[in-house]
Amino acid sequence: MDSYTLIQAVKTKLNLPSDNQAAAKIGITRATVSNHKTGRIKTLNDAQCLKVAEILELPPETVIADQNAEGAKSPEVKKFWEGFGKKLIIKMVPRDGIEPPTRGFSILCSTD
Repeated sequence: MDSYTLIQAVKTKLNLPSDNQAAAKIGITRATVSNHKTGRIKTLNDAQCLKVAEILELPPETVIADQNAEGAKSPEVKKFWEGFGKKLIIKMVPRDGIEPPTRGFSILCSTD
């Protein structure tokens, strides 16, 4: 998704009347929004992605992966990033059979 579409989604979600107000919520300038709109800037940086994800209530890794795919220079890299956000799985797994679930658990991150 192009970066300006994400900026517009923030504007819509927060019911903001202007790009300037959306820019302020994301932490960018109105001029930067204009550059996204015209395509001079093609993607949001990671910090901006985190803010957009928070506002839109999306998993941050999906927004970051989306913007990396958008800015990818090769088809292989683009394909990697397009699938990355969908593949990340975080789950709790018991460690050493220790219970209760509030203790003795590890976080297993997988891209399978």
